[in-house]
Amino acid sequence: MSKLPDILDSFLTFLAGLSPGALGAAVSLAHEKGLTWSERCIQFAAGTTVSWFAQRGIGAVYAFDPFVLQGIGFSAGMVAFKSTPRFIASAADVAGSLPALIRDRFFPAQKDKP
Repeated sequence: MSKLPDILDSFLTFLAGLSPGALGAAVSLAHEKGLTWSERCIQFAAGTTVSWFAQRGIGAVYAFDPFVLQGIGFSAGMVAFKSTPRFIASAADVAGSLPALIRDRFFPAQKDKP
């Protein structure tokens, strides 16, 4: 019986960690016009996810107060919302050119010998 309160406590802690980034992403969504609901959901999820990882990473490196980390998570959620489409486009460009880069690195073109 004691497992249920532990699970509930862990879930609430997880939600509390996500809330600053989710609020930041929601604020950015409020100012963005012309998005479909699916685009809004994807942008919200991306902003929340990026902010959660950024907040945890910065918190592991620097000993900031939890309130400062929440502010960082909120800001990261706002920034991630705007940068996600550019990141996806850049990642697709790199992924498209990666096979040629690997080929050129490990199998360089050999010149004809006279």
